[in-house]
Amino acid sequence: MPIYQQVADEIRRRIDSGAIPPGHAVPSEQQIEDEFEVSRITATKALRLLREEGIVYLVPGRGTFVGPEDAPRVSQTTKPYERIAADIAQRIKAGELRPDYPIPSETTLRQQYHVAKGTVRRAVALLREQGWVFTVEKRGSYVSPRANWPAGE
Repeated sequence: MPIYQQVADEIRRRIDSGAIPPGHAVPSEQQIEDEFEVSRITATKALRLLREEGIVYLVPGRGTFVGPEDAPRVSQTTKPYERIAADIAQRIKAGELRPDYPIPSETTLRQQYHVAKGTVRRAVALLREQGWVFTVEKRGSYVSPRANWPAGE
């Protein structure tokens, strides 16, 4: 199976699981390159495949979104640290990140999201406030036990 199809399958799985709900942006080509360690051409082909299947649609200059073109888009006015925290929380809910295991390091998150150290720290602080993660000094942050997750999750 071609790599671009494997990438598209993973994004489709996230959409099907609700990790990326209708109206929300899917990862950008740059984010796909970084996360999956693939070329720009592979990222482009993966998004094109999802568009051809009608799963996502492109808004030039804004990004690629889940759903048909007439679906309402979620405002992108959220702060970068809130988007990072929401993404990590979705990965926890989807089972990609498991309780008592570490979340990606600060360095990894900085590189993945192309943000400053302070932005990553605010995202982790928000996740901690919400109950998704706990931090062990000088060791890192870990996914909280399911009992500590926000109500209804």
